[in-house]
Amino acid sequence: MSYQFIQRTTQSLDSQISTVEQSISGQQWAMAQNKLKETQQRWDKSKIWWTILLDHQEIDKIDLSLSRLDKYLVTQNLPLSLGEVSTLELLISHISETEKFTLENIL
Repeated sequence: MSYQFIQRTTQSLDSQISTVEQSISGQQWAMAQNKLKETQQRWDKSKIWWTILLDHQEIDKIDLSLSRLDKYLVTQNLPLSLGEVSTLELLISHISETEKFTLENIL
């Protein structure tokens, strides 16, 4: 049940982050900031439950990445913004992968 919750929230967050990435790629900075704000709000709600289920270091990494991305968007730094979005996508997909019930994750 906890895995299903994590799967649902990671898919939702990944979808929102992709929208942020598209806005950044189009250099639509205001839209990217709005989408990131929505993503941060959703993350704050999900994070409450994730802290019970997951390693806090993983959650802290996502928090740091969101914070960095926010600053990169404010300064309209295209390369750093795109790099941080990729990092954020990787961090979130990594959680989904590590929580799967597989032999590799058990050993």
